[in-house]
Amino acid sequence: MSHHFKAGDRVSLAFGFHDQGANGTYAITRLLPTRMNGEPQYRVKGSDDRERVIGEGQIVLPGKTSSFGRRKSDHNPITDALNRIHSKT
Repeated sequence: MSHHFKAGDRVSLAFGFHDQGANGTYAITRLLPTRMNGEPQYRVKGSDDRERVIGEGQIVLPGKTSSFGRRKSDHNPITDALNRIHSKT
């Protein structure tokens, strides 16, 4: 699967991301290799200067609550369940 975001893009964490203290907007600093399951990964930097490695299923464009044209992540069933509940509201 190819990356849908590029370095310099601004993204937010998807609903259901496990670290709720990590809310905010992040800048993608680097594209990383895909995981074994084919999910693209990114290195992102927050306004607090902390960097994280994030899978594509864990990020969205700012102001969005769901992925845009991407499959849901299949590596985290809890996040997927929360995203399904959130999309019904």
